[in-house]
Amino acid sequence: MLFSHGEAKKMKNVKLQVTAALLVLILAAGCAWGAEGDYLIKGDQVYRAEGGAQKLITDMEPHGRINTDAGIWSWLLVDPELSDAMKGSESGVYFFRGEDDAPAGFLPMKNAIACMLEFSPSGEKLLISNGNEAKQDLGYYVLDESGHFVKKAAFVSAGYVFWIDPHRFLFTVIDAKKGLRSKGGDDWWYSAALYDTVESELTVIKKATPVKNYIISGCDHEGGTMDITEGSVKIPGDWSKPGRIKYRELNVPIPAAG
Repeated sequence: MLFSHGEAKKMKNVKLQVTAALLVLILAAGCAWGAEGDYLIKGDQVYRAEGGAQKLITDMEPHGRINTDAGIWSWLLVDPELSDAMKGSESGVYFFRGEDDAPAGFLPMKNAIACMLEFSPSGEKLLISNGNEAKQDLGYYVLDESGHFVKKAAFVSAGYVFWIDPHRFLFTVIDAKKGLRSKGGDDWWYSAALYDTVESELTVIKKATPVKNYIISGCDHEGGTMDITEGSVKIPGDWSKPGRIKYRELNVPIPAAG
């Protein structure tokens, strides 16, 4: 079949467009399978993209997983301390979305082995605690327009964090500037606190004193209350003597929004 010059030019443009489209599909498929050194989740197994292939990591639990208003979020902690197969990798958190665990970004994080993640009910906000139970770095992140989590606030905290609605969370805040209670102990200045992400406002519900600590230990969403463990001593010098620290459980109403 013969074509005029104009028709031939149109056919050439169509071929270029088809070729470009195929190239985009190929690149997209490559991104979906992960670039060199990336991690993937397929079913209940974890793979590392390596040398153009996916290498199964046999000694790894897959990931955390939660269903939110924004859909399913999954994540995988990557740290050489977690698996020999992860040696040479950058420490951090890999995110995945949807039923098929599509790759959704990477967040560098030192000592990722010590991270705990808590997504907000909306799925658009995230808390990451990094450290041990007694003292942690707590980061508050928000999902931006590009689909990546960006840090908006940071705290020094202890124990667990609890989302009480899409915009507020409870946690135990540490007054790190005051340091440890005593040289021989491991108690910090613990206060029960609430953070409002809309107002960017921290509210201390039960404030630490020289002889009292307050650690949030639970949350009753239906009852609108929180459980707080109060630790107390007669004199400040007793913090270094565990036998002289007394504990009691308090049930405290959660402050109303606004």
